Amino acid sequence: MENEAPAPATRLKEHSGVAANLVSAVAGLVALVQAVRSDPLWIVLGLVALAALAAYQLWRRRWRTAGLAAVALLVLGVAGWALNQDRRDAAPAAATTTPTGPTTAPAAPDPTAATTPAGATGAAASAGGAAPVVFSDVVQLDKKTGVDVDGGRPVKRYAQDATVDLYLDWGYILYSSARHSAMYDDTSAGPEEGAQARCATYREGRRTSAPHHYVGGGQQYCFTTSEGRPGWLQVVNQAGEGGALVKVTVWRE
Repeated sequence: MENEAPAPATRLKEHSGVAANLVSAVAGLVALVQAVRSDPLWIVLGLVALAALAAYQLWRRRWRTAGLAAVALLVLGVAGWALNQDRRDAAPAAATTTPTGPTTAPAAPDPTAATTPAGATGAAASAGGAAPVVFSDVVQLDKKTGVDVDGGRPVKRYAQDATVDLYLDWGYILYSSARHSAMYDDTSAGPEEGAQARCATYREGRRTSAPHHYVGGGQQYCFTTSEGRPGWLQVVNQAGEGGALVKVTVWRE
């Protein structure tokens, strides 16, 4: 008896199984790539997608595909947990020191020293001998809009070119300057006072950074401007449709 060709329904079922395996592989790959990008939102979305995929495959009784999705879910969950632990360990504690030696009275002000008028413009020097501040203010970044603050005032940019210091893309994805592509997570590490020292520690210690991050209210990052100056930002709130209010401080090294 001659072998009969597989029925069309059988071939369709086989093709559906192959397509489901391909979708599972692609979903796992995308989830792992997003985990490497270290954006917490993408890790959460990847976990939800993989959990839904595993549940669907179990419902269809496709045990092999469901097992692959479960393994990918476990790997992504462990990667997210490790990333969270790394962030917590890397966040520097705000150390306070108490002088133990004898204190000396402050020197009397020199009457011949020059004073700066209250209305003078330019970079304001920070207390304690820190680097002077080039820019410090709240800026509004609309969707697909950037800003250049190296000149001491915010200049809007509508293209992600080499002069842009910060650029907000759709979906609240905030990019640092294209020349340096480094944003260091400073969330919950401390207030703006002390941010300059923390940012210097991140750069000198070659702490893990990313060229962009998904941002929400209260998040803080250290970054480098297009001209190489150290900067710090804090997302204050959302603004308009897809925009954000961001407190930005940049120092002159």
